[in-house]
Amino acid sequence: MVSQKKHFTLTPSIQRFLYTLLYYCLTPLFFLRLLIKHQKSNAYKEQRQSLRLAERLGIFAKPEFANDQAPVWFHTVSVGEFIAALPLIREVMQDYPQFPLVITCTTTTGSAQIIKIFSTEIKQGKIAHVYLPYDLPGSMRRFLKNIGPRLGIIMETEIWPNLLHAAQQKTIPMWLLNARMSARSAKGYKRIKVLTRTALQQFTGIAAQDILDAERLKKLGAKEGSLSITGSIKFDIQINPDDIEAGKTLRKQLHWQDKQVLIAASTHKGEDEILLSVYQQLKQHHPQLVMIVVPRHPERFQSVYQLLNVDNNRVIKRSAMVDIAINDDMPADMLLGDSMGEMMRYFACADLVFMGGTLVPTGGHNILEPAAMGLAIVYGPHMFNFNAITELFLYYQAVLQAADKESLEQALNTLLSDKTKAKQMAGQAKYLIEQNAGAMDKMSVLLKPYLL
Repeated sequence: MVSQKKHFTLTPSIQRFLYTLLYYCLTPLFFLRLLIKHQKSNAYKEQRQSLRLAERLGIFAKPEFANDQAPVWFHTVSVGEFIAALPLIREVMQDYPQFPLVITCTTTTGSAQIIKIFSTEIKQGKIAHVYLPYDLPGSMRRFLKNIGPRLGIIMETEIWPNLLHAAQQKTIPMWLLNARMSARSAKGYKRIKVLTRTALQQFTGIAAQDILDAERLKKLGAKEGSLSITGSIKFDIQINPDDIEAGKTLRKQLHWQDKQVLIAASTHKGEDEILLSVYQQLKQHHPQLVMIVVPRHPERFQSVYQLLNVDNNRVIKRSAMVDIAINDDMPADMLLGDSMGEMMRYFACADLVFMGGTLVPTGGHNILEPAAMGLAIVYGPHMFNFNAITELFLYYQAVLQAADKESLEQALNTLLSDKTKAKQMAGQAKYLIEQNAGAMDKMSVLLKPYLL
C-alpha cells in the first residue's frame, strides 16, 4: 500500500486568522510607536494633532451630517495621498453635493492637513474626519458601522484584509484608486499570496497607475475584469495661485530676491548630513546659494535645526519668522521648513529642488508638484516608489538622477552654473505634467455608477 501524504493548506480564512493574531500581538507596539513619535515632536506641540488613540480601535462618536444620506468615504494614508486625491474629493463634492464625505488617514500630519483644508466643511457637517483604525476585525466593524458608507475609495496601495472582509460582509463597494505596486512591494505581498489574492478580489474595482502596476496586481490575484489603467492622479495637479503669491512673499521676507534658492524637500534621517556637506561645497562656488530644508517628519525638526545651525550658518526656523526681524544686510543662509502644509509655498519660493527619501533606501517622494511649478529637479538613486514616473522623466531628460553624494554635488553645480539647461529641464518637466493629465476624469467615470 502506497501511503499518501496529506498536505495542510492554508485557506484564506486560516491565513486571515493568523494575520489577525499577529496584528493583535503587534498592536501594543503600534501604540508605543505613536506615543514615542508624539513625544519627539514636543517642541512643535502647537502644530501636532492629538493622538485620539480610541479612533485607532474604531471607537468614536457617530458623525452627524447635515443630511441623512450615506456618505462617500475616502481613505488617504498621509499628506501626499491626501493632496493627490484633493481634486477628486472636490469634484465629488461639487458633482454630488447631496452626499456627505468621510475622509480618513493614518498619520497625524495627514490629519492636520485634512482639518486645515476642510475645517469649514467639518463644522458644517458636510465632512467628517477620523483616523482609519488598525486592521483588527472588531475595530473595522465598529468603524464601518459608525460611518455607514455607500462607497469606499482607498488611494494608492492600502490592502487591509480585515477591512475588506468587513466591507464585503456589509456589501459596501470598495475601489482602490491610483493603485501602484512596485516590484519591492509585490515581493512582500507574495509572501502572503493567499491572503493578498483574497483581499484584492474583494475590491469592486482597481484603477492602476500604469501597465506594470496592473500586471503585478494581476499576478498577486486581482481579477482582470476589475482592473483598469487610468494613469496617475498625481499628474492632475491644480496649482493654487495663493501658494505662488505666498512663496514670492516668503522670498521677499527672507531677502532672497537675488539669491539662488535650493529646496531639499521631504528629507529623511541620514540625508540632511549629506545635503549640508554638499551645500557647503557648492556655496564656495555659488556664494548666492541659499537652502530650504523641509524634513519629512515633524519629530525631526529640532534635530535637523541643530545639525544645520553650525559653522556660522545663519539658520531661521519658519515657525519663528513671525517673532524675529530678518536682517536685510545679512540674510539667512538656510530656512528650516518646520511648518505643516506649506510645501507648495516652499516650492514657489525656490529655483531648484532636491527630492528627499532618495539618498537613503526610502523610495522617494512625489516630484510632480515641483515639476508642475516649473522647477528643475534632482534626486538620488532610490526612487523605486515612483518607477514609472522616474523612467518617463529620465527618458525625456526632465530630471537629473544622482548615484551618490559626489554626483549629486556635480548635478546641482551643473544646474546652478547653467541656467539655460536648468530652465529647459524644468520646462520639459512641466510639459510632461500637462501631457499626462486626465486620470481624474477616468476615475470619475468609474465611480459614477456608485454615486447615482
